[in-house]
Amino acid sequence: MDTAKRQSQTWWATVGAVALAGLALRIAAARGGLWTDEAWSVIYAARARDAAGVFLRINHDNNHHLYSLWLQAIGMNAPPPLARLPAIVAGVLCVPLAALVVARRSAAAGIVAAILFAVSPTMVNFGSEALGYSMMLLAALGFLWLSAEAVEGREKPGTPWWLALTAALGMLSHMTMAAPVGLIGFWVYLERRAALGPAKAMREAARLMAPAFIATAGVVLFVFAAAAASPTGMQLGGYLPFDWRNFFAGLNDMAGWTVGLSLMRDWIVPLLLGAMALWIGLKPPRWLGARARLYAILILGVPLGAALVQSGNSGFARYYLASAIGLLFLVSEWIARGLTKRLAVRAAAATALAALVFVGLWRDSELIELQRGQPDGAVALMIRHSPNGARVALDPKRLEGALSVAALRDLYPLAIAKGCAPADYVFAAQLRWEPTPAAIHHCGITMRALGSSVTSSLTGEAWVLYGAGNLQTAGAPVSGRPPAASDRRISGRAGVAQG
Repeated sequence: MDTAKRQSQTWWATVGAVALAGLALRIAAARGGLWTDEAWSVIYAARARDAAGVFLRINHDNNHHLYSLWLQAIGMNAPPPLARLPAIVAGVLCVPLAALVVARRSAAAGIVAAILFAVSPTMVNFGSEALGYSMMLLAALGFLWLSAEAVEGREKPGTPWWLALTAALGMLSHMTMAAPVGLIGFWVYLERRAALGPAKAMREAARLMAPAFIATAGVVLFVFAAAAASPTGMQLGGYLPFDWRNFFAGLNDMAGWTVGLSLMRDWIVPLLLGAMALWIGLKPPRWLGARARLYAILILGVPLGAALVQSGNSGFARYYLASAIGLLFLVSEWIARGLTKRLAVRAAAATALAALVFVGLWRDSELIELQRGQPDGAVALMIRHSPNGARVALDPKRLEGALSVAALRDLYPLAIAKGCAPADYVFAAQLRWEPTPAAIHHCGITMRALGSSVTSSLTGEAWVLYGAGNLQTAGAPVSGRPPAASDRRISGRAGVAQG
């Protein structure tokens, strides 16, 4: 066996071992009940009745079409790990694909990228969630790999049509795929322009990217046309107007959960990362070559667009996944380059990699422990206190999905009490930055907290379950802090689950 073949086998064996570690993390993170967005996706898929209904009758932003087909096929009673199986598979496949994206530039960078994509809490989270983000990330990485191969002189037969297919599959997984398609297309044009001049660059970029752009626009037009033809039109799970504080908090969450960069003030890390990305984009380091502009565009593109148009829901870290991809690749190449330098630089690069892995695993353990707020814990409490069934009031109504799906899976009789109809319990949303009130007044009846949960800023929804006075309290909450010794009335709370 020649040296090159042996090195290739060793490289693939290493990447494979890293992918298996990533699989273990995602399986562990896939435990626990389905949280708000996941549960409503299950409900909408069941209501759609058939595959055609997934595309024509679920006119809601929480419909991730390809994933909804899976949820419809397995049914509402399916255990959560089964509901999350496509996300787990896609998340694991992201690991070797990420390695391939940079492997031709540096075998070491490929292994580092595999490690970071395997343990990054952002990737672990979305790779274990019954929503379409993980499949979209896989499509985005495939789109990036095909585009980079073409730009760097290794275009494969039929690449424009493979790009179109990848873009369409990504869009049908989640429509945020439009961001990497547009940003990578812009990078392709810039690189062709530098090599061929403006006129030829436009023709060449159009040849390569036009089918993908048409496919992307086609999915958007189809989704909105189906919504326009329906009685309800396009529905949103929730909408929060643009706010600079939320915007920086979302970016800070993206950086913190992706590579562990988070400081006391939410705006510090986004500005530092933005300045760094702008610098490498305008003055590309020689060792990064054409990839410098690519990573800068991926990191900056969506945040700049959100800030310029002041789009709503800008506080959700999940909308900046293109930035997470660019950040992980940039860090991977920087560390790999350091590993080839003199001893002191190698030691610093190895220390940086070890620190990223340690922080990533620590935050992964937090995700695994929190289980997206343990949405099935409230049903477990009700079964303990009221084994024959219960009437539950909701605050707010969006919590009905997670509660109903958990009750259905446990075959627990549950009735939703509306207004001031008699209720044995109140199931309420809990903000992370507010203490849990020990008691509330609901329609003149005092109810005390039986249990609560906490969740991360990345996903899930925390809750409090209140019971009428004739119920015994359950002691410590299901997860998180014990109820505070305060008392307040139920009121509408901020915070919106968004698919």
